[in-house]
Amino acid sequence: MNYKLGAGIVLYNPEVELLKKNVDALYNQVDKLLLYDNGSSNYQEVKSIFGNYEKIVFEDGVKNRGIAFALNKILNWANRENYEWVLTMDQDSICSSNMIKEYTQYLEGKDIALICPFILNNGKTTFNEYKKMDLPPISEITDPVKCITSACLTNVKITLKIGGYDDRLFIDCVDIDLNCRVLESGYRIVQVNTTYMTQQMGKGRVIPLFAKLQQLTNIDIFRRAKVVATYSDMRLYYHSRNSRYIRKNYKNHGKQTTALFVFAYYIYFSIFYPYNRSRIKMWKAMIKGFVDYKYIGKG
Repeated sequence: MNYKLGAGIVLYNPEVELLKKNVDALYNQVDKLLLYDNGSSNYQEVKSIFGNYEKIVFEDGVKNRGIAFALNKILNWANRENYEWVLTMDQDSICSSNMIKEYTQYLEGKDIALICPFILNNGKTTFNEYKKMDLPPISEITDPVKCITSACLTNVKITLKIGGYDDRLFIDCVDIDLNCRVLESGYRIVQVNTTYMTQQMGKGRVIPLFAKLQQLTNIDIFRRAKVVATYSDMRLYYHSRNSRYIRKNYKNHGKQTTALFVFAYYIYFSIFYPYNRSRIKMWKAMIKGFVDYKYIGKG
């Protein structure tokens, strides 16, 4: 069957050259592309660059209401345009040229809500390493942490049926929250391993010790640890707050949202973040988030 497919990219002060690579990789794979702006200071520059692209439409959100609010705007736009599926993208991600072609092989599964690719994240896995992996064409995702919003092909009707994205979360764990509800509602999430997406999460900083250990041993934990993404204290606040909210609200919330894992994650940040970062401010933000989870949805 031929499907009409839309896509949406959420913008917030994007790096223009990287965004152009993102758009160019995606543009000929979908019927229409929405650029939704979350109050960027360079939004007019973005409009001037992409204004002549025939299949691109713009929506100005005026101010930053968070990633979940923007994703709901994309979801509702896709529904109005009668798209059964919509691809959501981060502004700093680039999809492979075969992504939609590979995805469309699995659109007939009536219980499939989300389709995601293999992720090449911050250089933790290189393209050559990915190509050498003996992966099955498709994997079933049962851990809600393992499917992220960027490059996720989303079944519009199913996602709207279960409530869409929770804009109370603002940013961080928004995808995990949706995935939890998808799985609890009896729908499926699949990963198509014959296609991939490259993603930059924060400004990645290579840890030479772990990079060397990964090279020598090929142990997965060293691969994951060899690049640390440098986030703002505010981003860590939302991660702490929202991961605790998810732990409290879902039985199957994934190993990486457990209290022990999150605590170890923050210890890792404390050790390997740039030396000019205040660890005191960092931990104050994370502790405040831990306390504030109970206020989500209030006030």
